[in-house]
Amino acid sequence: MDNASASVAVSSPMDTLGCRLSTLDEDRRIHAAGLTFHRKKAETAPRDPVATPATSRGYLLGLSFAGGHRRRIFHPHHATTHDFAENTVYLRSFQDNYRAELSGSFDFALLEIGPAAIDRMADGADLEGVNELRFACGEPDPVLAGLMGALFSPASDRLEHSVLFIDQLSMAIGMHVVHRYGNAQRQIVAPRLTGRRLSPRGLAKVQEMIRSRLGGDLSLEELARACNLSESTFLRAFRETVGKTPHQFLMAERVEKARDLLAFSGLPISEIAAICGFADQSHFTRVFSRLVGAAPGVWRRSRRS
Repeated sequence: MDNASASVAVSSPMDTLGCRLSTLDEDRRIHAAGLTFHRKKAETAPRDPVATPATSRGYLLGLSFAGGHRRRIFHPHHATTHDFAENTVYLRSFQDNYRAELSGSFDFALLEIGPAAIDRMADGADLEGVNELRFACGEPDPVLAGLMGALFSPASDRLEHSVLFIDQLSMAIGMHVVHRYGNAQRQIVAPRLTGRRLSPRGLAKVQEMIRSRLGGDLSLEELARACNLSESTFLRAFRETVGKTPHQFLMAERVEKARDLLAFSGLPISEIAAICGFADQSHFTRVFSRLVGAAPGVWRRSRRS
């Protein structure tokens, strides 16, 4: 019984990527645009090897947010050692058995890419014939680092991250990945939607949807479905028609409603911020100042003077 108890005490659950959960200082997950993102961080890399059996799950892409990480990867007949500097990536297929010993610090953004996701990513990037992604290990990718950094920015900087924002950012990450690592990245087809615009009826419908849900809980998929378009097709058509992305339009509409309330109501600024879908007064002030050129209180006083 004592041995059994000891065995239970030292064991802890493993995540789906082969890492023991108890060794992580941070473990976050975001699912958007058909992709699954993780942020996993530990002051010291897990002592146990990371291992995943061969499956048909697709691919795993990892981006190191910090230097000082090393991993020894075991292959069928040999092992290789790789050092990861800041903003370097690895990309591997889940079809291969994977086992690696990690050392140093561990701070990675990870992206799981299923087989169906590759088709969607290629469609959004106007690529055809993409059916696999190439291997990478320790390769610098500053563009991906910037996109992943925005997705997993600290809580104090994430107040503007509505569902629309995350959806759009996820699509941008997917398009970058398939352009850089896809096996058809040289077979770019002519953009199929150059000059395409939403119909007046479709535009009016999605604009009203956004205005009626200023809290930002509206997904890109919902908007695209309202126009009977794929997400990538809708995003390009909306931008071509309006001159803004859906998220930029959402932020502009929040500010427009706030201007009306500031000018014609006596509501406190904190209450106006909540009514217009902002996370708090600080978030409201930051966005309003950026778009209008003055803080809400200053703008209100100037209107009344």
